[in-house]
Amino acid sequence: MSALLDIANLDIASTPGAAPKPSAAPAPSALPSVIPTAQRARSINGQHTDVLVQLFADRVVVVVTQMGRIGCMIQVSPPAFSLSMLPPMPPPSSFQSAQPRNTLATLPRPDPYSILTPLFGVPPSPHLSYLHDLYASQIAALVFRKMGGGDVLAGGLKPVVLGIGLRMQLSDGSAQGEDEDDVELTDPERETFAQVLDMVGECLG
Repeated sequence: MSALLDIANLDIASTPGAAPKPSAAPAPSALPSVIPTAQRARSINGQHTDVLVQLFADRVVVVVTQMGRIGCMIQVSPPAFSLSMLPPMPPPSSFQSAQPRNTLATLPRPDPYSILTPLFGVPPSPHLSYLHDLYASQIAALVFRKMGGGDVLAGGLKPVVLGIGLRMQLSDGSAQGEDEDDVELTDPERETFAQVLDMVGECLG
């Protein structure tokens, strides 16, 4: 017991009964900078859906959830070459004014050389595994395009980390087991996908 007290009181002055010196306040330059954050929320097909985007120094974190939590996290690393030769992104005004169905036509194509790495969590079905990869690839493509091209080796692009928690949306008349192994998206999932990508685009500005 006395040893623990001795360790805890190492900062106390050698004079008996002397109070420890208050620690100096950190200099303004030492304070952590505010992390740029944007978020959106919508009701999509009756499901409350939250999207949050945070821009860290070395990563872009995107959270998409309909459950108030995430079940899986995936990192998408950009290809190690310039994306500057790809066609330019449509202006934000046309992106925001488009209807959810038209949003899909305006999205940049995911780069086949991007690398998807599961960080934690296992989707409960092949269908959700495919859906998570689809979200990760497309959201990363949108982030890469919105944040500009450039060589990742020169710091032009940052990996995208997606935290995702989606509810299973069955097609009309389908049983639970029928859709779990099918990689084709249902109409509600297509609607959710389009609106989530629209929300991510709004967060990125």
